[in-house]
Amino acid sequence: MQGYELAKAIQKERNEHPERVFIKWWRKEEDYIDFDLVARFLEKIDFGGTELAGFELIDQEEMWRTVERRCDGRASKVNRDGSWFLIWTPPKGAEVEESAPEYPYNPESLLKVLDLETNYNYVD
Repeated sequence: MQGYELAKAIQKERNEHPERVFIKWWRKEEDYIDFDLVARFLEKIDFGGTELAGFELIDQEEMWRTVERRCDGRASKVNRDGSWFLIWTPPKGAEVEESAPEYPYNPESLLKVLDLETNYNYVD
């Protein structure tokens, strides 16, 4: 699936399921899986050169389960005064700016933790 047809298929599914704010995608080589926000992915798409084998749009809860599985007990979400936070203990040797990372529980933070956890190289 390439460029325009890819963007069209993503947009169609996005319209049918607006709660699915993440895209999980993979290349024809199936050498890795990547995640991004749907809106950001669509902004960056190269209509002439982007070619994917497939994609799936997922919601925030599914992304949380992905982060939770990958972090193997080092990520949790907590509710404080009506606001949700993502608490993450980085793996040993990870290069992070914060000593005890705590983030707002939102799509951007979930992606940030997954990227840092996997060193930007998620392998399923």
